Amino acid sequence: MPLQRGRLKEFSSEVAFLQRLADALLVGACAYAAAWLRFGAPALDSAQGTAVVIALLIANFLFAELGLYRSWRAGSIGHEVGLLWVGWGATFLLFTGLLFALKTGASYSRLWIGTWFALAAAILPAAHVGLRLGLRWLRSRGYNVRTVCLVGDGEAAARLRDLAGSRGGLGFRVVAWFGVHEQPVDSSLEHTGRLPQLGSYVEAMPVDEVWVAVPLRDEQFLRDTFRALRHSAANVRYAPDLYGYELLNHAVSEIGGVTMLDLSVSPMEGVNRLLKRVEDLLLGGLFLALASPVMLLIAWAIKLGSPGPALFRQRRIGWSGREFVIYKFRTMRLHEQQAPGVLAQATREDPRITRLGRFLRRTSLDELPQLINVLQGSMSLVGPRPHAVEHHELYIEQVPSYAARHMVKPGITGYAQVAGCRGETDTPEKMQRRVEYDMLYIQQWSLALDLKIIFLTLFKGLVHKNAY
Repeated sequence: MPLQRGRLKEFSSEVAFLQRLADALLVGACAYAAAWLRFGAPALDSAQGTAVVIALLIANFLFAELGLYRSWRAGSIGHEVGLLWVGWGATFLLFTGLLFALKTGASYSRLWIGTWFALAAAILPAAHVGLRLGLRWLRSRGYNVRTVCLVGDGEAAARLRDLAGSRGGLGFRVVAWFGVHEQPVDSSLEHTGRLPQLGSYVEAMPVDEVWVAVPLRDEQFLRDTFRALRHSAANVRYAPDLYGYELLNHAVSEIGGVTMLDLSVSPMEGVNRLLKRVEDLLLGGLFLALASPVMLLIAWAIKLGSPGPALFRQRRIGWSGREFVIYKFRTMRLHEQQAPGVLAQATREDPRITRLGRFLRRTSLDELPQLINVLQGSMSLVGPRPHAVEHHELYIEQVPSYAARHMVKPGITGYAQVAGCRGETDTPEKMQRRVEYDMLYIQQWSLALDLKIIFLTLFKGLVHKNAY
């Protein structure tokens, strides 16, 4: 028999306690396992036991502050795992910093500490994911389901109904729908009606959630909705009608105690910004070290092949619309610009391109100096490709959402490039397709996505028929 009113919700504090306890047991078990791997016996001495207790206290505090013990019913598994790794990584840094400050690091085996933290970094996410998947399985079979009353008309309300119906693992079931302007037609629901009937319904038929999808332009109906719910103990959630708008990462923030609805914001804030920069510094530095001999050889070949500098510098538009100077290997013969403010793109069989330059372009080796831009901070390894100032001024008026691609740093490679969008952008339609991939990247950004794009670039994105 399905549990009514989300039975786990009634014991949310107990569930959070059990999660904390499970994490503590897993961390302790990993410490014992590391001792067995390092010393051949699953036993901890008093110093190691003290170290485990200190790490548990730090992790418990950080995990709670990051919100890992709240309800993740409708949250992303990837987001939870990411926060878990951030919390456990911060635990490791604080723990080792404490050992250094107290000058007790020599009392512990560094191999034991490293193995312990590595094991926990793998097992803790696996346990959290297993729990989430188990709860989703139960909800998809009717257990721990929360009932929902829907209020509103139009596409926004219909999407909420479809969301609850198509994703049973979230554990929501729409049982009633009240329209504002007209009565909804949906025979699959227990009750449908008009807004004036909402108050009597929620008093007679208790529901767990009320989802309101009344547009802000219908302010009076919105007031009537909240007035009808003034005696209800259900969770009331407002879903503004943002469909049809090209918005990125919309969410809710609190600034100075004022709740604000984020309509279109950059994902590179807070921890995400730090992680992205660490990724660029570590991988960018590694790639630059590996590519340095090849870059020196290319620079020497360019100088021998045609007069002019080995590096080509150009003003391009980067993060937040700011200009920066990009570095590339020179692939063209020196020539005069057609006219001020006019920049001719390279075309197939362009006579300005040198023989070596054609090879460098086709293999993307001309982009290698941009690793310097990455270390400088003006670019990232992965992101929307930066365009010249002249092209930016042209396309910002022609392509919708073009400016939104500057909400992150430009990249050496990007989602559009590994999807095959390379070469000349001689029409707004071609640029529009690239922008669509850029928007998808910004909306779905994660370190895992960056690594996937880097992998695809190395193995299938360096050489392309449209790279000329």
